[in-house]
Amino acid sequence: MKKVLITGVKGFLGSNIANHFAAKGYETYGIGHNKVFISEEKKMNALDYWKESDITVEAIKNIGQLFDVIIHCGSGSSVGFSNENPYDDFKKTVVGTLEVLEYMRLYNPSAQLIYPSSPAVQGEYLDMPIKEDFIGKPISHYGFHKKIAEELCLFYSEKHRITTKIIRLFSVYGIGLQKQLLWDACKKFLSGQSMIEFWGSGNETRDFIHIDDVLSLIDITMQMNNDFIILNGGGGKRHTILEVVFAIKELIGSSSSFRFNNKINTDNPSYYWADISKATEQGWMPKKNFNNGLKEYTEWVKVII
Repeated sequence: MKKVLITGVKGFLGSNIANHFAAKGYETYGIGHNKVFISEEKKMNALDYWKESDITVEAIKNIGQLFDVIIHCGSGSSVGFSNENPYDDFKKTVVGTLEVLEYMRLYNPSAQLIYPSSPAVQGEYLDMPIKEDFIGKPISHYGFHKKIAEELCLFYSEKHRITTKIIRLFSVYGIGLQKQLLWDACKKFLSGQSMIEFWGSGNETRDFIHIDDVLSLIDITMQMNNDFIILNGGGGKRHTILEVVFAIKELIGSSSSFRFNNKINTDNPSYYWADISKATEQGWMPKKNFNNGLKEYTEWVKVII
């Protein structure tokens, strides 16, 4: 039976990945610290083994298994956290990735590594689809640390023949997600406030990808023969924050008014829009319509709040 190790397995992304691979017949192993949301508890039944630990060479080695694939979700996941705690974010993202790569080099070189990264490594870009080969400049600790982690992955692939596949995930969403714009907007419109304020101008854009499409992209990526590759994981469509907020207001059925404060967030690029042609050339295509996915998400939030 094939074995998969998922770092950061108790987060939104990691828990869905664990559930997905368990359904595919893999033995699933997890390591990390994050507290799991109540809505994710059932998914933890997908794990055959869980180790509460920092992500280190010795901790992974002491699990006592060799893995076919390692999916490294256990790095920094928030621009806000990285800016308030740059040292801790560096350890989680950069040092944690190095520990995984060193474990593979020393003890499990036949495994392949899937590393979920972020377009934050590329920084600001025009309001148009961004390709993987654009070399930009990160504007946050989060993006800078992710970029260093990507460079480590490339170096270990070239120097030590560690098969590494990076997926730059744009705005991942789906039932179970309890952070970021969609969650924040739903909570605000359900609060009953007469006037709700959101950050920015509303003209900023984001590219949303449903968790089910992330999982199918991981499957496709694992089947590729490349020793090293970077793929964008997005829906391939731009949505303004204003459009998304208005859609959530309508789906919630809120009578609240809302406005944007027109403050500039210097740590987040104004525009995120994925060019997904490289991934679609491999036979992958996002299947979840954002409007349908957003409706499902808001219905779920209304039940749990």
